[in-house]
Amino acid sequence: MANRSRSRNKIVVIADDLTGANDTGVQFAKQGLKAIVLLRVPGSLAELDEDVLVVDTQSRALSPTEAYQKVTQTALLFKDRDRFQTIYKKIDSTLRGNLGTEIDAIMDACGLELAIVAPAFPRNGRTTVGGCHFLGNAPLEATEIARDPLCPVSESHIPTLLAAQTKRKVGHVGIKSVIAGTEGILEAMRQLVAAGRTILVCDAWQEEHLKTIARAAVRLARPILWVGSAGLAEYVPMALGLGAASADKKPVVVIAGSVSNVTRGQVAMLRQRTDLAYIEASPSAFLKPGSAQAETDRCYHAALDAIRTGKDVVIVSADSDEMAARTKEEGLSLGLSSRQTSEAVAAALGSLCRRIALNAPLGGLVLTGGDIAVSCCSLLSASGISVDREVAPGIPVGVLKGGQCSGMKVVTKAGAFGAEDALCKAVDALKMF
Repeated sequence: MANRSRSRNKIVVIADDLTGANDTGVQFAKQGLKAIVLLRVPGSLAELDEDVLVVDTQSRALSPTEAYQKVTQTALLFKDRDRFQTIYKKIDSTLRGNLGTEIDAIMDACGLELAIVAPAFPRNGRTTVGGCHFLGNAPLEATEIARDPLCPVSESHIPTLLAAQTKRKVGHVGIKSVIAGTEGILEAMRQLVAAGRTILVCDAWQEEHLKTIARAAVRLARPILWVGSAGLAEYVPMALGLGAASADKKPVVVIAGSVSNVTRGQVAMLRQRTDLAYIEASPSAFLKPGSAQAETDRCYHAALDAIRTGKDVVIVSADSDEMAARTKEEGLSLGLSSRQTSEAVAAALGSLCRRIALNAPLGGLVLTGGDIAVSCCSLLSASGISVDREVAPGIPVGVLKGGQCSGMKVVTKAGAFGAEDALCKAVDALKMF
C-alpha cells in the first residue's frame, strides 16, 4: 500500500546541472523523503519507487531556444498532475543559466499558471533584498559571476533579469511584506496575482524567510511551480506537509520566566524570526487574585491563536529590570517576600504552560529558569525527564516521563546561562529531535 501511494504522488525536481540536482535532492531527503537523481529517465516512470525524482537537463549553458526545447521535453514526462503534484525548478543560486526560458518551458508543458521564485540561500551567503540578489555583501553583477566564462550574469535585479527572459509578467514580493511574516507575504502574493503577475520573485535574507515564503505560497491553494536554489527546497516539503520529518515539526513554546539579562538577549535573538509570536505576560497581574485568571486567559488564547497558524511562541514575564522591580514592589504590597513573589509567578507560568500543552499540538517546550522548569514539569505531573543530548553546551534536551504529557520533548536552560543563540538552537533542536 505504501508503495502504491508513493507512486501516485511524486515530487519532480528539474535542474539544469548535475551538482545542482544533487544538492537539491538531498534537501528533500533530509525531510524523510526518498529521493533519486536520474542520470537518464527510464522508459517507464512507474518502476520508480522514490518519492522525489530529480532530473538534470544539462541546459544551463545552452542557447535559450535549445534550453526551452530540452526542458519542455523533460517536463512533458511529468505533466500528469494526479501523479506529479509538485514540480520544483532548481535554479543556480547565483542566477546563471536560462532562468526565465526554463520557467516558461515547464509552465507551458505542465499547464501551471503561477511560479514562486526565491533563489536565496542565506546559509551560503546568497540573499535577495529589494529584488536584488547578493553574493555575500556584493550585488551579483559586481562579483566574479559577472565574468563567468559560460554563463555570465550582468543583472542583479531578479525581476528585471527574468522579464528579459520570460513571456510572462513578473511581480515582486518585497521587504515590507517579508518582514510582516506569513500573512504579509500571502497578501502581497494575492495582490500580484490579481494584477496578472504569474512569476512572483520573493525577497529573502534569512533562512526563516524561505520557510515563511513556502508556508504563504501553499495557502494560495493553487498549483505552483516552485523555483529556487537548494535553499528553498529544504522548506517546501514541510510547507506541503510531506515527509516523515514534517509531521514532527509542530510549533514549540518557550516559557522564559528568568529575569536574567542573558535570557533577555536570547529572547531578543529569537524574536528576529518571522514565524514567532511574542507574548508578554504581566507578572504583577499574576499576583492579584482579581486579575490572575484574566491574564492567564489572555496569554493562553494569544498562544493558541499563534499555534494554530503554525507559529512558535515565546512567553516572557520580565522583559526589563523595571518590570522586575515593579513586580517585586507589588509582591511586597501584598505581603509577599521576594521568594514568594518568584514562586507565585513561576506557578502562574507553569499553569499557563500546562493549559497550552494539554490543548495544542506542540513540538516541545523550552523552559528557562529553574523555578519555571520545576513548576511546568510538576503541574504536568511528570515523574522525570529522560535526557537525550545537549542542544548547546550545558543545555539538555529530553522527554517527559509520566504525567499528562508523557513523551513531550523538553529543553531546560538555566536563566543566566548560554550563548546568545541558545534559545534559537533549542527551538530548532526540538523540531529535528
